[in-house]
Amino acid sequence: MKDPVIEEIKRQCGKVRPLNNGWCHFVYHHLHYLYIPDDSNGMIRISIPHVVNSKGYKKERVDSAVNETNREVRFIKAMVLNNGSVSLNYDHWISKDENVMEIVEHIITTLYMASEYLVLKLKSK
Repeated sequence: MKDPVIEEIKRQCGKVRPLNNGWCHFVYHHLHYLYIPDDSNGMIRISIPHVVNSKGYKKERVDSAVNETNREVRFIKAMVLNNGSVSLNYDHWISKDENVMEIVEHIITTLYMASEYLVLKLKSK
């Protein structure tokens, strides 16, 4: 599963940089993404590890924006990490009938849209 996913990320985003831990780093619309391969080869996990630093906002505002993003953007898990970064994750268990190209494109664009939504919610409250 790993190779088709990486090939599709390359097709959409250009350069994919492998990391020492087996993960892959890539950039889409100036945001840094991670592809985190699953050892069981059944799941595609892609993350934007840093959308925004929560330390620049009141905790209540961050919590509200994260919760609203989780409610309104399907399949996305937004969370505040210990270092203050707000992260977005998308996990997808792929079935044998699914098209990897379509799924990867959907995941990348959904994460991007969720990042825009989250930032908009942080700035508008």
